[in-house]
Amino acid sequence: MARFLKGITGAYTGKVGNVVGSSWRGIDYIRSLPKKSSKPASEDQMAQRTRFAMATNFLKSIKDILKIGFSDSKQRGKMGYNVAFQHLITNAITGTYPALSIDYSSVQIASGSLAALMGLQTEESAPQVLTLSWQPDVNRFNAFADDQVIVLLYNVDENFFSAYEGVSRVDSSLDISLPVSYTGKTMVGWTFAIHRDGKVTSTSQFIGEFVIS
Repeated sequence: MARFLKGITGAYTGKVGNVVGSSWRGIDYIRSLPKKSSKPASEDQMAQRTRFAMATNFLKSIKDILKIGFSDSKQRGKMGYNVAFQHLITNAITGTYPALSIDYSSVQIASGSLAALMGLQTEESAPQVLTLSWQPDVNRFNAFADDQVIVLLYNVDENFFSAYEGVSRVDSSLDISLPVSYTGKTMVGWTFAIHRDGKVTSTSQFIGEFVIS
């Protein structure tokens, strides 16, 4: 890559032959197009590409949730999607290529310094109704009565996410009514709490896997 000093025609962007002109942070530069390799990808390369594709497909529709979930200052400005992506690649994609799968219990959608929900339990309390319950323990340091509780459910069979909110830590329970069309579908989910300022969260908790009756 080389810097481009503007002449009488100025800098240019785009591709001309096998050269590409571009700009980054006010610096104009040119680079040659990468050469296509005729060498077939190794099994390790194929495995890594598959992991990246799986992580992208899984997380791409919940970027807004991840932005909230990783908004805690301890993340030091990192984008929530990137933090979740790296954690998923490193900790939650299991198996040996090509038989790779996601360990949903190891997925993380939030990380922060608020206290987790104590005594968290989840059950299908009625057909198509998931009930989360927890102890309404509060303190003045990292567990506040008005911490909002967010639940993210994932329909494994349909690759579809749903988010639920509207209750606080002190409420101690949340009922989630699911559509009849979810009968027989496998659901997994996570929950976390968020402070009233919208910038501090708890670390997400896996609530389990359920086949909806």
